[in-house]
Amino acid sequence: MSPRGGIDSTGPRPAARNRRVVPKAGANVASAPPPPRTSMRDRVAKLRARMAAAWERAKKPLAMAGRVALALLLALGSLALARVLDRWARSAPELAIRTITVEGQARLSEAEVLGAASMELGDNVFAHSENDVREALLGHPWIAEARVERRLPGTFRITIRERVPAAILELEEPYLVSDEGAVFKTLEPGDPVDLPVITGIDRGRFFAERAFRTQILTSIVGLFAEWRALGMEPRESIGEVHVEADDALTLFVGDDGTEVRLGRGPYRGKIERLRRVLAELSARHTRPLYVYLDNLRRPDRVTVRVR
Repeated sequence: MSPRGGIDSTGPRPAARNRRVVPKAGANVASAPPPPRTSMRDRVAKLRARMAAAWERAKKPLAMAGRVALALLLALGSLALARVLDRWARSAPELAIRTITVEGQARLSEAEVLGAASMELGDNVFAHSENDVREALLGHPWIAEARVERRLPGTFRITIRERVPAAILELEEPYLVSDEGAVFKTLEPGDPVDLPVITGIDRGRFFAERAFRTQILTSIVGLFAEWRALGMEPRESIGEVHVEADDALTLFVGDDGTEVRLGRGPYRGKIERLRRVLAELSARHTRPLYVYLDNLRRPDRVTVRVR
């Protein structure tokens, strides 16, 4: 202790604690060697390699995108060009219809055919497609078939086949029946009337049963064909075909309306027997009142009553 009661600084000091000694600057301390420096040439070479690899990776997508863009541009260009050409083609006076030929008409006039086709001279040749003209023609009741050809720069050729009327069908109102066995229009003023008349068919059944309609009309027009083929016209022309309740057929023929019961088909053999009967009676200078050829038990038997 010091005389003043303080601590004697000259006395013994406490033992010093271990401390970490930091080497002074310039001291010889071992350290890691510095990394080698990359030359500018090597750095440029690495950069070029990375850029080349990136280009290789991007080359295929870029090429695909380029092709798509080119195709899109070509498509847009083609569409624009097509619109320009279409606008020109539909308005150019050089492409006006200058000639329309119509062939195959018999009953219809050329003007009626052109009216059905809804076309006339001076129309643009592209304003009417071949199919549209054909469909319009087939909408006319007298036209069964139509063929249309467009020839540039300004010609249309129309060929038609008209329906041939074979009979008049009485169903409360008269209809025309074609030689193909189809009803194609109602009878109107100006239509032919010197045709056999079909009677006896029930209207409700006719329109309700397609199979019956097809069968009965086909059978009748087939009978007409056999009648002509065997030379029965014009002397023994058919005036009326009456359909019985059992679908058998009865004819009224000649100027005197001789009744001929044919029954059901086939008809060729019956018509041949009828022809022999009429020829024999004609040789005797007489005519039958009726001839029955519908004997089911004796198909070869003919019943005749003379006038």
